[in-house]
Amino acid sequence: MKWLIRFVRSSLSRRLGFWVVVLVAAIFTAAFTLMFAETRDVVREEAWDKATKTIEGAVLHIDNTLHRTEVAANNMLVVIESHLDEPDLMFDLSRQVLESNPELTGCSISFEPYFFKEKGRYFSAYSYNDGDSIQTEQEGTDNYQYHCMDWYLIPKLLDKPYWIEPFFEDAEEGIIVRDIFTSYSQPIHDAQGKVVGTFSVDIRLDWFSSTVSEAKPYPHSYSILLGKGGTYLVHPDSTKLFYETIFTRSMEHHDSVTTSIGEAMIAGETGYRIVDINGVPSYVFYKPFKNTGWSVATICPESDIFDSYYRLLRVARIIAVVGLVLLLVFCLFIVRHTLRPLKRLADFTELNADGQFTDEVPDSTRPDEIGKLQRRFRRLQQALRQYIGELRQQTLQMEGQNRELAAAYERVKEEERIKTHLLHQMPEKVEGPVQGILTHAYAICDNHDALSEEEFNRKVDDMLQNTNQITALLDKLLKEAQGSDEVKVES
Repeated sequence: MKWLIRFVRSSLSRRLGFWVVVLVAAIFTAAFTLMFAETRDVVREEAWDKATKTIEGAVLHIDNTLHRTEVAANNMLVVIESHLDEPDLMFDLSRQVLESNPELTGCSISFEPYFFKEKGRYFSAYSYNDGDSIQTEQEGTDNYQYHCMDWYLIPKLLDKPYWIEPFFEDAEEGIIVRDIFTSYSQPIHDAQGKVVGTFSVDIRLDWFSSTVSEAKPYPHSYSILLGKGGTYLVHPDSTKLFYETIFTRSMEHHDSVTTSIGEAMIAGETGYRIVDINGVPSYVFYKPFKNTGWSVATICPESDIFDSYYRLLRVARIIAVVGLVLLLVFCLFIVRHTLRPLKRLADFTELNADGQFTDEVPDSTRPDEIGKLQRRFRRLQQALRQYIGELRQQTLQMEGQNRELAAAYERVKEEERIKTHLLHQMPEKVEGPVQGILTHAYAICDNHDALSEEEFNRKVDDMLQNTNQITALLDKLLKEAQGSDEVKVES
């Protein structure tokens, strides 16, 4: 990260390009966040509409079939009750029901024990459609006491039509039937209104299962069918059928959401819930049947519902990344091209700082601030070059004068040294002649009467010779002093 920061800070164009991209990325992020939040809501609403329509289509299809079944059974019941004195006719009526309604699998017209005394304790005209043909028999034996079956007892006791919860039929005598059915049963009344038997028509549960299973709005979605007590009547996992309810998992894992869904479905409500099924977030859409008290639900994984949304999101992210990269490259190119004169000015400034004025800043015709800066810097460079030239000329002149002054200074120093040496030697050289003069002067003054003329003249000559020697030394000193003054005046 530090190298990236240094890389960005090392160039003005990179910094400008980087901040432009950051600003655009922030704007894009905010815009995409709002857009995709709205899109997610729209996708959720579309999923609700799609799943609802799918369920409604399945429910409507089943309800229509059940309604046709009820209408057919109700019409046939009138015929049955009007021919209670003709027991053998019941077999024909039973077959007729299946022939007229191919979606029905079985039909039973069953009566109370000894209702037809000549027929004995059991009398039930039963017909079964195995898909190829319709078989008819008289069912009811000591091994199969239909009076105890739910499809016979419940409508008799309630004295009204009733859709029976699915049951497994395993008949090993007569017509062999091994299948799961649901029955629409209703009581048969005699002329006095007394219940004398039941009329029941059967529909195979496989028909419900195939119809419900086809209700798949999404590739990985599936549907379930619950009975009145929450029992699974249709489920992809066949081990759950009739042995588990929707509340079984809730009791084992304390799943309040699934419990609430089961309660809503049993109560005949329509809606949807979001639930976690085996670690997969899913939407559960449910709707009841009008006639049976059952409820169908379609479970749609969230990944299926938002698959197009996620694809769009991935594409948008790729486009955004590619767009930002292209924007960064474009910004770097444009900014670098725009700021190229500033870089050249920086290079010229560095050269000028090193004292190199051979390269001249080119003139610019750009009307913007950079063009103005370049033109002013050009004038500044020209003025600075002229000033530096004049300054160098003055420097050369001053260097010549300084060299002359230094030479004169050295001469003066040499003369001063000689003069000082002479002054240091003068007392020694003058001391002898002076002492000789004083000696002869004292001798003359003290002994002038005793001195001969020859001695007197000799002493006077010595005194004159010493005086001349002193005069010569003084003349030499004066000449050297005059020479030094001339040098100073010339300097």
